[in-house]
Amino acid sequence: MNRFRWCLLILLVILAVSGFIYENNRLRVTGHVEFGNQGMEIILDRKQEVKTVIVKNELDQPLTIVSLGVGSWSKLPVFISWEPDKRYIVELLLADGRREMIAADSPEVSPEKVFFSLQAPYGLNQENSSGMVPADTVFTANLLLTMNDDLPVNAVLDVVLPTELQITEIPDGMRLELQKGEQHLVGQRRLSAKHEHWSVQLQVRSGQPGGRPVIQAFVHLDNGREKWNVAKQSTLQVASIEAIGSKIKILSVKLPVNSSGVVDPKYRTGNLVYVPPGKLALLTGPQSGVRLDDDPFSYTNIQIGNDGDEQILVMVTGKMLDASTGALAPTFLSPPHKNAGLGYSYGLAAIPPHSSSNIVLPLYLNENNVLPGNYILQTEASLFGIERNITAERTTVNLITRNDRPLLVTCIMALTALTGIGWLLWRREKVLAAYSTKELVLISLFGTVTFVVVNLPQTLLWDIAHVVFGPFSFLFTGFFSQTVFYALVVALAVVLPRTGVVTLMLLVRFILNGFIFGHFTPVLLLSYTMLAICLEGALYAAGVTRKAVVNGKGRIALVACACGGVDVVTAYMNFMAYLTLYRLYYAEWYIYAVMFAGFVYTVAGAFAGCRLGNTLKSTAMD
Repeated sequence: MNRFRWCLLILLVILAVSGFIYENNRLRVTGHVEFGNQGMEIILDRKQEVKTVIVKNELDQPLTIVSLGVGSWSKLPVFISWEPDKRYIVELLLADGRREMIAADSPEVSPEKVFFSLQAPYGLNQENSSGMVPADTVFTANLLLTMNDDLPVNAVLDVVLPTELQITEIPDGMRLELQKGEQHLVGQRRLSAKHEHWSVQLQVRSGQPGGRPVIQAFVHLDNGREKWNVAKQSTLQVASIEAIGSKIKILSVKLPVNSSGVVDPKYRTGNLVYVPPGKLALLTGPQSGVRLDDDPFSYTNIQIGNDGDEQILVMVTGKMLDASTGALAPTFLSPPHKNAGLGYSYGLAAIPPHSSSNIVLPLYLNENNVLPGNYILQTEASLFGIERNITAERTTVNLITRNDRPLLVTCIMALTALTGIGWLLWRREKVLAAYSTKELVLISLFGTVTFVVVNLPQTLLWDIAHVVFGPFSFLFTGFFSQTVFYALVVALAVVLPRTGVVTLMLLVRFILNGFIFGHFTPVLLLSYTMLAICLEGALYAAGVTRKAVVNGKGRIALVACACGGVDVVTAYMNFMAYLTLYRLYYAEWYIYAVMFAGFVYTVAGAFAGCRLGNTLKSTAMD
């Protein structure tokens, strides 16, 4: 092995090792565990899609299994009773099937014998923090005591509220007292077992805007051996809905995104694409165990901003509404066993002061009731525990589904073309024998002239017309492809009023176009065949090929309208064939514009063709 090969081999080995190390580091999930009074909090170095968390002890015995919802997580709270100075193994099952382990040692000091917390408003879990509530609104305050000791304890709870706050409902087992101008809500309970909870939820009506009332909570604990007191307090910031709405805003709504909230570049923003099961799958019967409407169809990423000085807990909902009625759209109703049967998705976000957070909500699709069209995604945000929206955003969503009409039309065109071509090949000798040599020469002459004055300039000027007129180039090329073409077709039919004349003329044109320009494409074959069949039928129905006199205004108008109808039908079929065979997309307005312009150009050409045919009729056959 020479030196070059040795260098190449070493380089490949280095690249392989580097790639393995890079991939291993990229996929590896790292983080740490923090222990608290209510359990542990798993903090990951970066967001991961985690489906399940399993916490095990030193003997590899599972202590708890937590299943998570959709989305990426950087903090995973696990409510578990831990023991001091022990090792715990956290096993993470990721959405992509990977399994990661994080080991953590618990502190040497036990958690508090009785954990006590005050959340006012509900969900605000920072110590001695201040929470924002709307004025004259009922909100929820939550008090929680958790027993972490084996020794039973008597707890006496005293919640002190200023008079500007009104308690709307007194919880069971508690009494309200007025002492020195303050409201005292007093109750007591005995906590007998370890991990026993005592949760008290207060319904409180807030005061006027601008107030900063303070809620204090004291608990006196006695286990027979010792007595101690724990105190908590929370400051409220009462503000009007308008003031809160000026600080809390929906910054952006993006869809479709993946479960991590990342925009999918394959789709245009605001468009949802639903691909129904194929016809073959429908023939084989329903697929057991797989229903699309049970899994999220897509996701939306909602960014909420907080310009205030307090941390807030926001409830965000995403409702897909019918654009016409404003009601929840049946197409996007979530399954009854999801989202508490509400029919729409919701999520919570704790937003620190002067920052923003992203919430990823799943969108469901009722596969049995899919209707394409425009919908409204109404995003609403409210403070958690308060049933008043503080801000809302409406986003237009377009649901696109597969359209089988182009495929159906193309199949009809193909079957018709195969039948017509097969019949023409089978009866070719009899068909040609029905015409004299003079008539065949005349037909060939018209076919050649049509190729020269229609196909030739159309091919040469096609690209230039696109550059100059853009999508409206059909207004220029339509003069050749409709006006001139139909003038020659109708003139030949008037001069030689026999069934099959137009078909032979188009055959000559197709052969010349194919041999000179190489235009032997399936779409052109279908287009020429359908044009021949439709024209033969329309001219026969209008009386032209039944040797009727095409002279009066009524007859000429009938012929012109018949040709215009043929052009509209064949143009529509051509669009369907291009959609199917070339996977193109045309806007509906463009299709209708081309069809309308083609009708006008064709009618003008047919009028001219009748005049030209009547003029040539007296001389062409002499």
